[in-house]
Amino acid sequence: MKRYEPGQGLRAGLLTMVGALGLAILGVSSPVRADMLLLANTTMVTGNESAVFSFNAPSSGTVTAELTNLDWPTTLSSLSFMASSGNQVLASWADPGQTLANTHVLTFQVSHPGTYFANVSATPGGPLDIGVYSFSLHFTNGTPVPLPASAWLLASGAIVLLGMLRSWRRRHETTEALTQPAAG
Repeated sequence: MKRYEPGQGLRAGLLTMVGALGLAILGVSSPVRADMLLLANTTMVTGNESAVFSFNAPSSGTVTAELTNLDWPTTLSSLSFMASSGNQVLASWADPGQTLANTHVLTFQVSHPGTYFANVSATPGGPLDIGVYSFSLHFTNGTPVPLPASAWLLASGAIVLLGMLRSWRRRHETTEALTQPAAG
């Protein structure tokens, strides 16, 4: 029967951690895309209103616009969105209210870094003539993001800990061998 050694549990834990880190690094090696929030806004509407917002795209990529017709105190009777550069319309969406869903998602491409514009028009419904909408713009570029240096630092730290554990174990075995009485 093999005797239990105090370092066995720690060693197994470190080996498990190094293995999991290796799998994580392999999993991250597939292209990861950078995603950032460009703009987020919630607006109360009284009467027919239109608002123009500008946003900056850091490079070429994909912009996803998400418009939500909030039910307060009643939903809007119409909602529309248009994205444009200085000289062209990139995407547009309009719903006159017959099928106005709570959330609508629209995706469009920007070809270069720069300033772009989002125009949102809304008309409230109900007897109070008040409505609320929320929208956000998310940007995703098409270039892979490198593995952060912190992951490599964590991996090297785990390897150093494993080495320290082996060294401690060898010293502990040597000390035990020297302190045990000789079998006679």
